[in-house]
This record gives sequence, C-alpha cells and structure tokens, in this order.
Amino acid sequence: MPPTAYADAASTAAEAALLAYDLPAPLTVEPIRLLNNAVYAVTAADGHRYALRVHRPRYRLTEHTRSELAYLDAVHDDLAAAGVRVPKPVPTKDGALTVTVPGTDETVHCDLLTWVDGYVQRPGTGLGLSGVRETGRALDHLHQAAASFTAPADFHLPTWDAKALFTEASPYRPGPLHDLLNPADRSVFDTVADQTAELFDRLGSGPDAYGIVHHDFILLNCHPLRTPRGWSIGVIDFDESGWGHYLADLGPVLGNLSDYPHFKRLRTAFLDGYRSVRDLPTALEAHLPLLMAARHAAQCLWAAGLVHSNGSTEVDTSDHIAYRMWEVRRCLAMRADH
Repeated sequence: MPPTAYADAASTAAEAALLAYDLPAPLTVEPIRLLNNAVYAVTAADGHRYALRVHRPRYRLTEHTRSELAYLDAVHDDLAAAGVRVPKPVPTKDGALTVTVPGTDETVHCDLLTWVDGYVQRPGTGLGLSGVRETGRALDHLHQAAASFTAPADFHLPTWDAKALFTEASPYRPGPLHDLLNPADRSVFDTVADQTAELFDRLGSGPDAYGIVHHDFILLNCHPLRTPRGWSIGVIDFDESGWGHYLADLGPVLGNLSDYPHFKRLRTAFLDGYRSVRDLPTALEAHLPLLMAARHAAQCLWAAGLVHSNGSTEVDTSDHIAYRMWEVRRCLAMRADH
C-alpha cells in the first residue's frame, strides 16, 4: 500500500477506535510512526497522554495482541516497583483490551496504552555507561517478570524458535523465500539458522532459559529518563513479544551497541546491569555474536513481510536485506574475540 494511502486508512481507523474509549474530550491525535503498525500520540483534555496502535493488517493476530496486553497488565506494577516503566493497557468503555474497526479493505484491530515518558538516547549522545548498565538491568527485570508469570489457558503468543526466525512459517509472514537472498547470502543465512537452532536445543526450555521475551529490545524501544536517583528506563513496543529464549533477547540491543567504537565497554556495562538482577553464566557470552547475527538475519524476513502481507513501500527490501546480511557477517566475525 502506498505510504499516503496507508496513512489515510490508519488515521481513519484511529479516529474510529478512539470512540470506544472514555477519554475526556477534546483529544489531540498526532502520528508517531507509520512503518509497521500505525502509532499515534493521543493527548486528552485532562493532559494525560496515551499511545494508540492501529495494527498492521495480516500481521499480528488479534489473540496475540490481547495476550500481549494481558501480560503487560499483569506485570506492570511489579516492574514499576523495580523502576522499569512499561505501558499499561487502557480498556474500552466495555472493558475490552482491543477494539476492531473497519479498514479500507478489511477490519483492523487497535489498542490504547498509557504513555511511557523518556526519549531515545544512544551512546555518545546522552546514554553513557551508567545508562547502558540500567538498560541491561531493565531487560533482566523483564525476564524476571516473565519467569514469575503464569499464563492462563486462553493465553496465546507466537513462539520465536528457529522456524519462526528463518523460514516462511515466520510470524513476519514474509512469503516465498526462494528469491529473497542471493546464493552467497543464502549460504550465510542458512549457517546462522542451523547454528541458532542447535543453540536453542542446547539451551533447552527450562524456566531459567525460556519464557516470554520482548523480541525487539533495541535502543529505539528504550526510553531513558534521568531522575534524582539516576536513570529510569522505559520500555515500549511489545508488539513482537512471544515465547523464546531469554539469551536471544540480548541480541538486538547488543547489535545496536556494537555500532560504537567502545563496544566492549558498553557490552560489559550492559551485562553487568543484566547480572545485577539474575545470574548469567559467563560461558553463555560466547553465544552472543551468533544471536546478534540471528537478529539481523531474521530482520530480512521482517522486511519481506512488510511488502508481502501489507503491500508496504516504506522499506526498500533489497537495500534492507543487503544491510542486514552485511551486519550478519560483521557479528559472526566477533566470535573470534571469544
């Protein structure tokens, strides 16, 4: 779908969805992001702010979103007590966590979340070692909350195993993969897929290794905020949350941090923060470059899915895949340091 048509359709859906909520009028609605889901900042007359998500058609199932929101509702207060800020779902007037509205070609589902204050910051532009350490601590608190969560019978989230990351069965819905990669990239991609599958088998599915993961824990989804006590980390965008290995959840943000020349210090600070909550055996660190590479490889399927499932023209798939496969090779080369 062309960007303008998608923006218009999403805006119409957002206006319709907001009618289901009991927010003091008038409302100010501003688009934040239209790449994957359409996300809007909503300010009510009483000054409270919210994030409204219009979910991309043919991507996340409604039952997945409802389970994601139920999970956030269940862990919100414990995470807040630990100093980690996550959004809390806002129910509709009827108490529902999602609302379905007509779209241009089909219905779409939407939800409303409380606003998470803070701004995206990066190393060298506001986020120093102490902030990176708190970011690691925040991720492990997410994992601790997941380990303490008991899923009800009607709880459904996708599973981020090797099949989901690297095949046509991915929740990204990438479509046929035969033309996605050139032969050289396909060989590297398959190597990463095979080695990741073997690693997941070795890690097992015990409660210390496996549970609900964010799956998109990157700097873009972290909102640090300075307080008199130091950094407070807000975490947003749980749209890819699902069942997976906690260790793999470290891959995306470490991939971000590896872009900086002082990566080793950043990595040490992040892992120190992570270990301040729960144990992380030193031996597992050797697997992190592979998991960083796995994240980049899986993003090739994400880019393909935007086009295949939604007709998006926002991402140049070939350029994005070329970048991701370059990053895959760079991350794999880091294994020589271990």
